[in-house]
Amino acid sequence: MSDPRKKLQDMFKEENRFANFGPALIQMHVQGFRCHSSTPVEFQSPITALCGLNGTGKSTILQLAAAAYKTPSGIKRFYIRDFIVGGKLDIPFADDATVRYKYLHSKLTSTGRTRKWRAVSVSRGSSKWIGYKRQPERRVFFAGMGLYLPRVEQRDFVVRHAREITIDKSNSISSGSRETICKILSCGYDQIKENDVSYQSRTAKVITVARSGNTYSEANMGCGEGRIQYIVRVMETLPPQSLVLLEEPETSLHPSAQAEFAKFLLENCVEKRHQIILTTHSEFILQMLSTESRIFLHRTPTGIDLIPGLTASQAKSMMAGGHTKALDVLVEDTCAKHILSELIRRIDQNFLKSIAIHPFGDENLVGQTVAKLQKIGIPIAAVRDADKQGNPKQNIFQLPGSQPPEKEVFANVDVNEYIRSTYGIKLKDFMATMRKVDHHDWFSRLADAINIDESSLTSELARIYARAIPELEAFSLTNQLKAAIKK
Repeated sequence: MSDPRKKLQDMFKEENRFANFGPALIQMHVQGFRCHSSTPVEFQSPITALCGLNGTGKSTILQLAAAAYKTPSGIKRFYIRDFIVGGKLDIPFADDATVRYKYLHSKLTSTGRTRKWRAVSVSRGSSKWIGYKRQPERRVFFAGMGLYLPRVEQRDFVVRHAREITIDKSNSISSGSRETICKILSCGYDQIKENDVSYQSRTAKVITVARSGNTYSEANMGCGEGRIQYIVRVMETLPPQSLVLLEEPETSLHPSAQAEFAKFLLENCVEKRHQIILTTHSEFILQMLSTESRIFLHRTPTGIDLIPGLTASQAKSMMAGGHTKALDVLVEDTCAKHILSELIRRIDQNFLKSIAIHPFGDENLVGQTVAKLQKIGIPIAAVRDADKQGNPKQNIFQLPGSQPPEKEVFANVDVNEYIRSTYGIKLKDFMATMRKVDHHDWFSRLADAINIDESSLTSELARIYARAIPELEAFSLTNQLKAAIKK
């Protein structure tokens, strides 16, 4: 089967978009809601995964997306008030809070031109939210964290009166749905039934499964097992071009189930032309989606910054606060480490958080080490000194310049001026005393001369030097390392 990620992105090209996905949501601008002072969101794929640390507003975007459409007659629609409630303990929105929705729209105007999108704003009136009337119609399925609570925890009549309920009707679900659920959960159900049950005046639908000669109902299912069965069955019965909103669908699922569920989302999206937006902390789900599907929400002092297109391992590293790294990078020594760190910091500070830079020492073993670690699946790269040979095909790159990094730093005009103005030393005179000293020892000798810690001095001068490197060179090296991370 062809890669459904590529197929979806082809289906989402501008010329194909409306025909495939109808009045899909293509942009939101959230202003004044919870942590979102002014957050623009652009949906570049039929499936969008919002990831990031807790408290970065992923759920807020998902909830506001639920209020983006009218729904067909007889189907419950969502409003902002369903999710965002103010009170004596909460002020979750500003007086001028507004969410601006932008939809796909294909309509021939009086001039004969096709209007490709339309925008609708919902804002706070004097006492209620206004602006809903102009929204397009679409079926919306919102699967929040409270969507499925195990029967045994609900303690509803199905559990409390398990021996007294009446089974009014039983229907086997389709073999296709059963096979999908089995594949996701890595288990073999012989049969899955949906049962209409009643007790006195109360009614409910309850799932039972048959497996390895045993039959049991939701009352004896784990949370992940029951939740996935519910979500899959609903998604397969939704009308085409629905909006599906999923809050952390990986909840209670083992890693392979998370990956298989992501595959199901892709295949279901291709088949049914749904738009799917989800929040997740799962590296396994993120790995299965396309680059265009991933958006990382990053908290800054002024609000929330959206970073699209991170790899799954980068996102995992950032969500882990740097405790796990997306890429290990080998360099020759601490001087090279400081320089590389400052070059990357200059271009992309968030990327710097997601990698680990290790002084390796033995320059002759770099290529061999990188090759061995790559074979066992460890994301690895090396950045050699500028006077050494690189091999980009093997993820072995070079620092800028043509000399060892110590020589590059000490020859730099900005570094020379900084040492003179800060410490009163002319590097030209100092270097005259270093003619017989190995360049690896220059930082140590200068640190002694000005009475400063060697590591602090190396970091200080590396920062000055990195700022003097042409931006294009720093950008190129940073991008080479980004490309070295497996997607």
